[in-house]
Amino acid sequence: TQVAVVYFSGTGTTARVASGVCAGVAGTDVAVLDAPIVGSDIVEGRWRNDDISGQLDNCAGIIFGSPTYMGSTSAQLKAFFDAMAPRWYTQAWRNKVAAGFSASALPAGDKSTTFIAMTTFAMQMGMIWCGSGAATGREGSNPLGFYLGAGIAAADPETVTEADLNLARHLGKRVAELCLRLDAAS
Repeated sequence: TQVAVVYFSGTGTTARVASGVCAGVAGTDVAVLDAPIVGSDIVEGRWRNDDISGQLDNCAGIIFGSPTYMGSTSAQLKAFFDAMAPRWYTQAWRNKVAAGFSASALPAGDKSTTFIAMTTFAMQMGMIWCGSGAATGREGSNPLGFYLGAGIAAADPETVTEADLNLARHLGKRVAELCLRLDAAS
């Protein structure tokens, strides 16, 4: 069983959160595919990486990450979503687990609309969305109270807190454990 973490990070903040998500997955019996979206994958405005696409097809779950830019996902993550249209036609990702995380400088920062964009994409792909499942304030988890995904307020990588990383690890572990349960049930 493998879970992928697909994300774009413009300043390194989202990448730092992604490392926590990956650590949460890796702390289970599930393999993790760390799949950052990089500039060379964007060709003529479209995301293209056949190697990563093929690996994603074999994953039980995919966790999406993006900074919240101007109230939505980054253009780079949206380019990735748009490039997955052939998989939508065939519903190749149907019943894979999906989740998301986002970072922005402000506590709210309109991250909810970023999560809605991610959730909408996952629903169109026939995926099963998994929210953060973290209680607000308990043991430092979910300090901002986002439930659609892991919402982080950090202006730069150095301001990502241990509570933020705990939430990121929690999300990765939650998705991995759900994938294992679904695999066992099938």
